[in-house]
Amino acid sequence: MSATASRRPGGRVLVDRDGRLEEVDSSRGVRFVGARPELVAYARGCLEARCAMIRFVWIEARDWYEVRIEAGDGQASGLQALVTVEPIEPPFGLTVRELDVLTLLAVGLGNPDIATRLAASLRTITKHVENVFAKTGNWTRAGAAGMAVDLGLLRLPAPGGTELLPLQIGKVERAARGLAHDHASRPLQYQSASVRRPILLGAPLSLSGMAADDAQEMLKGAELAIREINGRGGIGGRELQLITQDCDVSDPQSVVAAHRSLIEAEVDAVAAGYSCAEIAVQDMLAEYGCPYLHATTMESVVERVRRDPVRLGNIFQVCPSDIHYGPGMARYLIETEMRAPGRFRNRRVVVLQPNWPGMDVGVVAMERILGEAGWTVELVNDLPLKNIDWPAVVRRLHDRDPAVIMLAYYFPEESIAFQRAFLADPLRSFVYMLYAPSIPSFRRELGADAEGVVWATTTGLYGDGIGRSFVERYRANFGANPGRSHASIAYDRVNMLANSWARVGNSRAFGRVAADLRSIVHRGVNGAYYFGTSGQVGLAFPDNTQDPSISQAHLVFQIQGGRQRILAPLPYGDTPLADPPWFETAV
Repeated sequence: MSATASRRPGGRVLVDRDGRLEEVDSSRGVRFVGARPELVAYARGCLEARCAMIRFVWIEARDWYEVRIEAGDGQASGLQALVTVEPIEPPFGLTVRELDVLTLLAVGLGNPDIATRLAASLRTITKHVENVFAKTGNWTRAGAAGMAVDLGLLRLPAPGGTELLPLQIGKVERAARGLAHDHASRPLQYQSASVRRPILLGAPLSLSGMAADDAQEMLKGAELAIREINGRGGIGGRELQLITQDCDVSDPQSVVAAHRSLIEAEVDAVAAGYSCAEIAVQDMLAEYGCPYLHATTMESVVERVRRDPVRLGNIFQVCPSDIHYGPGMARYLIETEMRAPGRFRNRRVVVLQPNWPGMDVGVVAMERILGEAGWTVELVNDLPLKNIDWPAVVRRLHDRDPAVIMLAYYFPEESIAFQRAFLADPLRSFVYMLYAPSIPSFRRELGADAEGVVWATTTGLYGDGIGRSFVERYRANFGANPGRSHASIAYDRVNMLANSWARVGNSRAFGRVAADLRSIVHRGVNGAYYFGTSGQVGLAFPDNTQDPSISQAHLVFQIQGGRQRILAPLPYGDTPLADPPWFETAV
């Protein structure tokens, strides 16, 4: 294909017997074929005439296109025809009139009949036939006719109103006109000679912004899944390709721009972590329509899907929401006290929650649950998102003297800064963080100062055989162990999408892919994913359900001896809570 031809539109589209169009690789095919009713009619005619495949040339002004319509066994048992339109330059340098002559010659017409059909003189047609012979290198009528059929050098609509019978293309054109054809052609085995573009998975990643280390975890987890999928032959023979867009998850404009770029690239799905612009992102992707799998961990965005399930039906939060963190910590404290009475020196909790749009870690529910057990809870939520004066915060903590400090903050940068400030002036308080210590940079930067930190995640890497196998493959590919959450979430997201694409058979059938995602249970590295829920959100064990076969465990860890140990819930955790080293020096 020349550079000039490649700049013209074309594309691929599925057409059913009723003329409904469905995307295949991108929206280009729907736009092109949908604007040309004749091409839709030919596709329907191909199905009606039971022709496995036809090829022909479509000409508009000076633009030439090769059209391939395939309706054999590969297209859902003849329920849909695959239409492929590719811009081309005139083959062999043929003119439009020479193509008309070659088309009629292929039907078996002699020069006088061709002249009559085209309203031209016999001398003119004879010259055109000589030109066709010279340009194609075929010097017999039979040779030229065979070449025209083999290469699809046949023009539709048929020149001069001629019926191109007995050729297959003639039967299709007759069927498309609503005329009865003589007899059904014998179906041929379906073989596609065209090369389909890869399936495109978009990933907006904060590779140079806030939480860049976590973005690297997401990138590597996704890359590992894609390597394995492509190593098995791809999805229906198509390669899966990752399209990344860098952004800063703390900058709304950057996040929106990244998603806009992915939409413009016509990706087949978007798999993302979290950002501060989820409302805008949801609205953009709802309009675009492709599946959007994210791990924002916010009930506020899930509630939007719950309230508007039709418009936002392509939005999935793969992990349970933030509202489980507070009740989950309350459950763990109460269970620990039941096993070891007096384990905590008092029953005061202080929650530190920096400003993050839409975040709700379930403090109200935690306060109610702990209050019934004789605890008090105080919320400190007047902190900025970045550049927090942690020494001043620690001084405020000394005034309150809690037994447990909950840092409700996901980003490693500020979580590391808090731990350093806290250890410079420690209390005999347990530090209970959310998510941030799952990222390898947390322990790498703090070293021994990370020892004793307790933390929780609503979705984390299990320590079972599936989890250990993932760790081994990740280490073999990237030379380091993954963190305990987002590398494996990213891996699971890709595999969920790949399985749905394979079952549906068309990555551009966004609605059917979303319906499939809602209908299945996927056992991944981080547990089980089930989205047939109100709000299309992953279930938490034991917060939402006691059934671990359809949920992800709300895991509580402690860093002990430089390793991540799971404390709860059973049966995943069996390690008792240990006193952190700062207890020895705290006042």
